[in-house]
Amino acid sequence: GWREGTGNRANTLGSLAMGVPDGKTGWRYAGRVGTGFSDRALTDLAKRLTPLERKTPTVDVERPEARGVHWVKPTIVGEVTYSEQTPDGRLRHPVWKGLRPDKTPEDLRD
Repeated sequence: GWREGTGNRANTLGSLAMGVPDGKTGWRYAGRVGTGFSDRALTDLAKRLTPLERKTPTVDVERPEARGVHWVKPTIVGEVTYSEQTPDGRLRHPVWKGLRPDKTPEDLRD
C-alpha cells in the first residue's frame, strides 16, 4: 500500500507500506519505506498502484500504522535494503532500491 505525500511530495506517494510472505498464512506487515525514491520512481509507482487499490489490507497491521494507507492487491515486487529486522519483523531503516519486474509475489514464497 501507500500513504499520500506531504510537502514536496504533496501530489504523489509519501511512503510505501511493505508486506512480505509469511509462510502459509499470507502476508506479514514489514513497515514502511519512504526514502530512496527518485521523482520518476514515485510517478511510476503511483500509476502502477492506483488501479490495484482495495479497501482492506492483505496484512495484519495495527490501527495506527494502517491509518491513511491506500491498500493494494500484492501483485508487484520491490526491493529494499535495510539495517536489521526488529523482533516483530519490521525492517529498520529501509531504503527503496527499485521494482523487481523479474519477480512475482509467488516467487517470494519459495
